[in-house]
Amino acid sequence: MWPGEKAGALSLLTIKISINLMRFRFLILAQRLALALVFLPFLPKAHGAPPPEPRTAAEMAAAADPNDAIVAQIASAMLEHSHYTQHPFDEEMSSKFLDRFLESLDYLHIFFLQSDINEFEQYRNKLNVLTREEANITPCWVIFSRFMDRVHQRVDLASNLLQTTTFEYTGRERFVLNRHALPYPKDLEQAKEFWRQALRCEYLDQLLTSPDIQFTGPVSFDDKGNTVVTLTRDKMHPLSFDYLSQKYLAQDGHPIGWLEVAASQSNATLRLDLPSHENLRKTTNHLYSAKSEELGDVTFRREKVDTNDAAASATRVPGTTNLEAVIRLSQKNLAEIHKTLTNHYAQMLRNYKELDTDRAFELYVNSLARAYDPHSDFMGHTSAENFNIQMKLSLIGIGALLGKDDDYCSIEELKEGPAKKSGKLHEKDRIVAVAQSNSPPVDVEGMPLDKIVEMIRGTKGTQVTLTVIPHDAPDSSVRKNVTLIRDEIKLEDMDAKARFYETPDPAPRLTPEPAVRFHANNQNPEPTTPSSRLGVINIQSFYGDNEGANVADNDRGANPPKSMTADVARLIRRLKEEKVGGIILDLRHNGGGYLEEAINLAGLFVPPGPVVQTKDPSGVVGVESCGAAPVLYDGPLIILTSRFSASASEILAGALQDYNRALIVGDHSTFGKGTVQTMQMLKPNLVRYLQRRHMQSDPDYDPGTLKITIKKFYRAGGVSTQFNGVVSDIELPSIWNYDTDEVGESALPNALPCDEVTSANPDNLNKVRPYLAELQQRSRQRVAASKDFAYIQQDITEFLKQQADKSVSLNLAERQAEQKTKMARWESIKKERLSRPKSEEKVFEITLQNVGLAQLQPPPVKTNSVVEPPVLGEDPDADPDSDAAAAEAVIDPTLEEAKHILADYIALWNKEPGLSKVP
Repeated sequence: MWPGEKAGALSLLTIKISINLMRFRFLILAQRLALALVFLPFLPKAHGAPPPEPRTAAEMAAAADPNDAIVAQIASAMLEHSHYTQHPFDEEMSSKFLDRFLESLDYLHIFFLQSDINEFEQYRNKLNVLTREEANITPCWVIFSRFMDRVHQRVDLASNLLQTTTFEYTGRERFVLNRHALPYPKDLEQAKEFWRQALRCEYLDQLLTSPDIQFTGPVSFDDKGNTVVTLTRDKMHPLSFDYLSQKYLAQDGHPIGWLEVAASQSNATLRLDLPSHENLRKTTNHLYSAKSEELGDVTFRREKVDTNDAAASATRVPGTTNLEAVIRLSQKNLAEIHKTLTNHYAQMLRNYKELDTDRAFELYVNSLARAYDPHSDFMGHTSAENFNIQMKLSLIGIGALLGKDDDYCSIEELKEGPAKKSGKLHEKDRIVAVAQSNSPPVDVEGMPLDKIVEMIRGTKGTQVTLTVIPHDAPDSSVRKNVTLIRDEIKLEDMDAKARFYETPDPAPRLTPEPAVRFHANNQNPEPTTPSSRLGVINIQSFYGDNEGANVADNDRGANPPKSMTADVARLIRRLKEEKVGGIILDLRHNGGGYLEEAINLAGLFVPPGPVVQTKDPSGVVGVESCGAAPVLYDGPLIILTSRFSASASEILAGALQDYNRALIVGDHSTFGKGTVQTMQMLKPNLVRYLQRRHMQSDPDYDPGTLKITIKKFYRAGGVSTQFNGVVSDIELPSIWNYDTDEVGESALPNALPCDEVTSANPDNLNKVRPYLAELQQRSRQRVAASKDFAYIQQDITEFLKQQADKSVSLNLAERQAEQKTKMARWESIKKERLSRPKSEEKVFEITLQNVGLAQLQPPPVKTNSVVEPPVLGEDPDADPDSDAAAAEAVIDPTLEEAKHILADYIALWNKEPGLSKVP
């Protein structure tokens, strides 16, 4: 088992509302940008030399690792003998294998032609023989080489069209975005027509979403009373003043604006004859041509002044202001759109080019694993390493988040670690070479990003030297060397964290006890006014360090192994000190993790007993129980779930539901991932294979790891979480309740079915069922009256309409009208939300870093670090820009309703004399 007997391995599904990540395995590998810290995508700029022409299948086979075919042969044998289904690698599995590989490359049927598919049919019933008996992986190179041919053809066509074609959007054409259910193009001409339409759709999207041309500049007043705007061309993204007319008129035809451009074309002055300086910020001044056509408008806003310069800004030169003008023209920067799309296609090609022979082979064998079920995987060395990083929330490296800028690897962000502590590296520095200790530097320009990251990562305490082009270098010939010592990097962003909500309650409390407030390290409780106190714990994954857990206690030192359960226990203790009336565990985007953590976490809420059952291929059922430790929290508890709650999240939710211990609230059901995986390294099998044939093996060569489904999960009550997931006790409106064709186990090919085993007879703690009907009724009434859920219902209606149509219009006027309607709706929502009474709720953030502090602090408020002093007699507190920002603050109706449900739950719970009180 991986890596301990109980860790029957739950695959970590990184689901961040990205449906395609579950479908497009090839995109994960093609666009997953390998980082020295962790994989995160940054869109690179593409201005470098074009990549070379695609290689033939023979060239790819010659460049591939000679052990690849043997590795595929070994992997197929391991899958056949170890997978839960015990299905032989026969013609049926061969057919699924081919389908999975084709879809991993071209899920949307964009690239391959039907003639390509017809040609590949020769492999449909032969991949089992070729792979298992002949150690022949020729189909991998043939299919992948053809795929790269089509990618080049599409990019070449798009690049040519962008240079030569003017697109029109006046017809009635529509474009189907998701072609998965549609046939492949029958020939190259039909494919080119689709590629052309896809480009037109992308261009139209740019027309709709790119901002109108804007010029900005500081405002002053001349001696004639005119408003003077000084414009300067941006050195990085210069806009020609030719976009601006020499003269502007008001709607009635009289002139109100005159443009004067300097001979050098570097700056210009726009003089505006406006009626009132006192109302500049409150007026939009529309600009017209001599033909009465509206050309755009000019508005005014406060200049953003650095806080440190606030005092200096108070003393201004007479005639100047702290305003800047925003001149918006009713047209788009078409040159910028062409540039954006050209770069997009160049980067598309680069991304696919990074799918070298190693990645193509990984996709190929992974497709074989996926033929057995959606959660069996083949992972090369780098993929396996990143999987372990996600599970342990730590890695050994330098703490730099990397991306691509042209052919260079650039530093996008510095986390806490050696790179930041050195003070010698900065964001936007470009890495051109990497040297290991006592080894010459290796040029990394043009190298795939994950390869560079693999070189930068290493063993703790070892040395790595980076050669970089500094971010502020005058040209790319400047170089400097930075030597760093690798260290452990903690990924604290993914740690469990909590929030404590406190709302004054004007109504009498239902319990006779006086309200008392506790703070950590405060021995004297302080009476407070009555209030509602709720705790919310956010858990993004069931992380842990099982390798560290196997180390003897006396070897752990001051750093015990990472454990999500231990972290949550610390947060719960602090919430109890704050006298919360109930707790919500937010698992809405938790894709799973270690099995032990799910079992141990359940033990914080229920007495010792069964948590989950597993069944192996022979039908033997095992029961996993939580330990004998006393329950940490036995008060009102809600588990907040979504369609993206998977695996370990479902085990915990299902167990607490079976115990009648926690109320499950959220989407209709969870993801439905109820299978157990084990990690099996291929290296030992490869070494034995080579030894039997008296062949040499490279001790440093790592062929990768197989993650194989070996068991199925069953709830303590007997029903599997597989396929159907855990159904909520209180279902809230959500788009994801209707998107079951794209999200969830039921949407994945080759998913195993749901079944059940005998119940393990969990105790009935009877802490939910007595109140469930009343809680459901109250929630229904609130949801029906909620404006925010009414907005969600509108979103659902629009979503179902789009699902039924599956296409978008390529008519500009029609799309603009749609856009206008959506913007009007959003403005209406913002206005309504702004009109609501201000909440008296206080929020305090609890992290693992501040959990022991005596006084909690509100969560930090994101600002732009500027001050905007009062101007022109305006009310300093009346700032429409700030109001707009407040209206756009994130509103989470699901969490808010869960808090209301919890408040009801607490009230009903405390009215019941036969139940234990909140600790």
